[in-house]
Amino acid sequence: MSGAAEARELEERLREAAALGDVEEVRRLLGQGADINSRNEINGWTCLHWACKRNQAQVVSCLLGAGADKHILTATGELAAQLTSKPDIWKILGELVLKVRVQNLRDNDFIEIELDRQELTYQDLLRVSCCELGVNPEHVEKIRKLPNTLVRKDKDVARLQDFQELELVLVKSDSSPFRNAASTLTERPCYNSRASKLTY
Repeated sequence: MSGAAEARELEERLREAAALGDVEEVRRLLGQGADINSRNEINGWTCLHWACKRNQAQVVSCLLGAGADKHILTATGELAAQLTSKPDIWKILGELVLKVRVQNLRDNDFIEIELDRQELTYQDLLRVSCCELGVNPEHVEKIRKLPNTLVRKDKDVARLQDFQELELVLVKSDSSPFRNAASTLTERPCYNSRASKLTY
C-alpha cells in the first residue's frame, strides 16, 4: 500500500472511531499519525463532524484537546457545532446557542444561532442574527433580551446564557423598505440556507 493510501485509510478509520465514540481507538490512530483535520473526499466531514453528529461528547473533548479545527465546514457548509443536538457538546465546543427572532412578525418563531464564546461581541451578535434572519443590520433599532432587557454592549452579550431568547427590534418608519419586507420575510421557505441542508 502506498503512503498516501495508508494515510487515507488511517484517516477513514479515525472518522469511524470518532463516530462510534471509541476514544481509545481515536487516541491510538492520532498517535499513529492520522491527520485530525482530514476531510472525507465526498462530504468534507472530519472526525470532529462525525463525533458531533453522533453526540460523542468524550470524543469531541479528546479531539479538541488534540487540536481539531472546529471551524472546518463540510461540503454543504456546516460546522461541527451545527451537527449536534446536545447542549453539553455545544459547551465543549465553546459555542453559545441563542434563540433569536424579529419582533412583531406574523410568524413569531425563534431560530437558533451559534456563536463562538471566544469571539462574543455585540457586533458579532448583531451580524450573525441579521444574517440568519435576513435582516439589514441598519434596520435594527435595538436587541432585546426577553422579556424586557436591552442588550447594548459587549459586557451584556458576555452575560448571555445558552438558549436565551432575543428579539431584534426594527426601526419603525413608513419609508423603510423593511416595512414591506417584514411581511414577506416569513413567506421565505428558510431563513438560513445552511439550516435547510442539515441532515437529521
